[in-house]
Amino acid sequence: MIALINRLKKEKRSILIFTHENPDADGIGSMLALYEFLKKEGKNVECRIKDPVPHVLDFLPDVDKIQKLPTEKEYDLAILVDAAGSFRAGCEIKAKEIIRIDHHIGGNKESNYDFIDTYAPSTTFLVAKILRYWDEEKIDENIATNLYTGLLTDTGSFRYNNVTEEAFELAEFLVKKGVDPHYISNMVYERNKLSTIKLLQLTLSTLRLYNENKIAALIVPRNFLKQTGAIEEETEGFVNYARSIEGVEVAFIMIQKEDLQTWRVSLRGKGNVDVREIAEKFGGGGHRDAAGCRIKGSQEEVLEKLVNAAKQQINKDLAVSV
Repeated sequence: MIALINRLKKEKRSILIFTHENPDADGIGSMLALYEFLKKEGKNVECRIKDPVPHVLDFLPDVDKIQKLPTEKEYDLAILVDAAGSFRAGCEIKAKEIIRIDHHIGGNKESNYDFIDTYAPSTTFLVAKILRYWDEEKIDENIATNLYTGLLTDTGSFRYNNVTEEAFELAEFLVKKGVDPHYISNMVYERNKLSTIKLLQLTLSTLRLYNENKIAALIVPRNFLKQTGAIEEETEGFVNYARSIEGVEVAFIMIQKEDLQTWRVSLRGKGNVDVREIAEKFGGGGHRDAAGCRIKGSQEEVLEKLVNAAKQQINKDLAVSV
């Protein structure tokens, strides 16, 4: 961390901060907090992402400063936050050097200055650690709001097993910096569009249970989006309904992409089964309880592959017969 801070202090040329496609609160919160801090340090810095900012995150301070990827501009330094590698940007990143700040297991080494901690509850936790060591006084309410939002969502409102004493200590620090937990919670969790609820209604109707109800699957065909007028980002969090079913150990949601051949898959677990290993079988990754991947094929082909992989993982981790 100290080496990374010294590297950033010395950089006087152009800096890009970016995160993965289909961005979430941890990626965007990390990006904006670091952007705001580096601007205070007088750095020539921009932040860019490929996909639009989700509706529920449009309240974040300086969200209007986020620009689009791809870009023809080449940067002297690019900082990747909350992703396993620059390939997760979804497009080419032109930079002389890339540094990765992340808490995901595995992934690419981008630089000797990478700051990776797979035990951290969120990437915003790592960014906060950097900024507090660098100059704690420069963390204002705006920076704190971006950091807190990523911490809140990546810990499932402090419900997941990645929550640590240090996570609560950081939350306390950020509240002292001016964060309003009630406001952020309302903005993130209480602003669903009507189209989102209609899409959720259709999605829940696809619920399938397997392996003595230890596996739960949800499916979002492309026509569901057309039927409800929703967009793909509105499926965020849907998989947790399947995960919440008593007895379920592995839950996943399959979301059909525009080409109708590719499915974006989000997997969730409850701590007993490592869903990251399931995702890795299909070229994806993530955490023990939250992971993702993309699989090509028909709906039933992909569903069968995922169910079989989940059964194998359950056999491995729970040592039960199916």
